[in-house]
Amino acid sequence: MTASTLSAITHPPQTTTRSRLPMIDVAKGVGILLIVLGHNRIFSSHYGDAANFLAAFRLPFFFFISGVIFSAANRSIGNVALVRADAWLKPYTMALLIGGMLKLIVGKETVESVLLGIFYGTGFTLGWNVLWFLPHLWLLYVSVSILVKYGQELIDSWPKKIGLLLTFLCLGFYVMGSFDTVADNPACDRIMAVDPELLHCGLPFSADVLLLSATYFLLGHFLATPARTFRFNVIGMAIAIAVSLMLNAQYGFRIDFNMRRYDSLLISTVQALAGIYMMLCVCTLLARIPKVQALLSYIGRGSLMILICHAQIQFPLVAALQNHVPPLLAGTIAFVSCTAISLMLWEICKRNALLSTLFLPLNWKKNPAS
Repeated sequence: MTASTLSAITHPPQTTTRSRLPMIDVAKGVGILLIVLGHNRIFSSHYGDAANFLAAFRLPFFFFISGVIFSAANRSIGNVALVRADAWLKPYTMALLIGGMLKLIVGKETVESVLLGIFYGTGFTLGWNVLWFLPHLWLLYVSVSILVKYGQELIDSWPKKIGLLLTFLCLGFYVMGSFDTVADNPACDRIMAVDPELLHCGLPFSADVLLLSATYFLLGHFLATPARTFRFNVIGMAIAIAVSLMLNAQYGFRIDFNMRRYDSLLISTVQALAGIYMMLCVCTLLARIPKVQALLSYIGRGSLMILICHAQIQFPLVAALQNHVPPLLAGTIAFVSCTAISLMLWEICKRNALLSTLFLPLNWKKNPAS
């Protein structure tokens, strides 16, 4: 490590504006990279322990950071729903329509399966199953906006906030557990027609996991100020890492809302909380290195396009490379390539009037850093 790097870590750069915080921008970038890595089949199959370690907190951390930056101040619920639909449901729908038409041509989809995927919006109805996150995030954002606007008496003190979080956590664990998974119902792998099995596997827009995702989203919202002013603590980070490693070695539990997995109400929650604290420490350190901060912040700003495109690029790359180069190299190439290509597509969309209208929020030019 060079002297300049050490100096950068010791003396973090100052944010240039009050509205943007380097650590939060970095956290958004790290969050989407963890999602991409989790969908890397070589990483999952060859490095199972590491994959389980990350899967124990990856989604909770992503929802937590989303809660930290959540704001619906002075907006009607209708406006929130419309603006978020423009940001998330519009590109989700366009990607599924384009992908669906291509699959219709080669006979891998039907009109019914494409429309079912768009309107039901769960992993088991989508051929492009990683997109389940976008309709769920819309539902989550609107639901929390309703709570914040009309349920202030439920969250006006810390005892009430803690009580609400525990209630959501316990009820969410029970509700999600009442639905089938692929392990006990093979139909839940993919449903391509309107069928009674739909309601056995999950609710539209993955509403059956809403209480669990809202637990971590609201935790981030409630702790927004401490998170935004977070200070690295070496002892706290060491404890968080030790707890995460110990529980992962002992249990190997995962959290995967798309697959309806939350392996233990107690252990998985402790792992998620330890992982969130650990990642806040890591992101705080990364934000102190200017070039790393700039890169991860850029990745975070392009996270929507990465989320939409990465799987369709990474999966075939892994399949093409895995029998020709060492697994680690194949996985690394696929990981880096799908991220880079997704960002290139994002830049193309920003520069094309039609593509920006179809895939980017209508007001993105007014706030290009968002």
